[in-house]
Amino acid sequence: MERILAAAVTVLARVAPDEPRVSDIVAEAGSSNKAFYRYFTGKDELFQAVMERGVAIVVSYLEHQLAKEATPAGKVARWIRGTVAQVSDPHLLSLSRAASSQLTATGVSDDEILAPLRDLLTEPVAALGGRDPSRDADIVFTCTLAAMRRYLGGIAQPKRADVDHLVAFCLRGLGV
Repeated sequence: MERILAAAVTVLARVAPDEPRVSDIVAEAGSSNKAFYRYFTGKDELFQAVMERGVAIVVSYLEHQLAKEATPAGKVARWIRGTVAQVSDPHLLSLSRAASSQLTATGVSDDEILAPLRDLLTEPVAALGGRDPSRDADIVFTCTLAAMRRYLGGIAQPKRADVDHLVAFCLRGLGV
């Protein structure tokens, strides 16, 4: 299954914005249709698995980054920077573009796929003492994803000043 997931990422990046074919993914994986359909009912399920795997990798990275911070505000800032970093690297940006365009076609909601990423904000935002930490975390999450989406659609990468501004804006909104 790992070979198929890795092959899907490679093919997605290569053919984007076009939709990849199962046969291309199977060939890239050095696998067979039988093996593909043993793990996935079709492309939609595969793309969902690719996104879930990608989110799990980002969550693992962010958990490591947040552990380096002692303060809740530092954790929120690190979360924002680490999340936006996914569209700062040209390779990660092309993969994010390809995968997100295919996920949109599957009908799976961002909320479902990205919940583990959003959940990382819950504890540090609550520790800041706001009256509605769940909504506060949602707003930081939404602002950060909206900023990322600006870069998914274009060729520009986020500038450090833009990321700094986003961090400062979100922290001010949290009362920091």
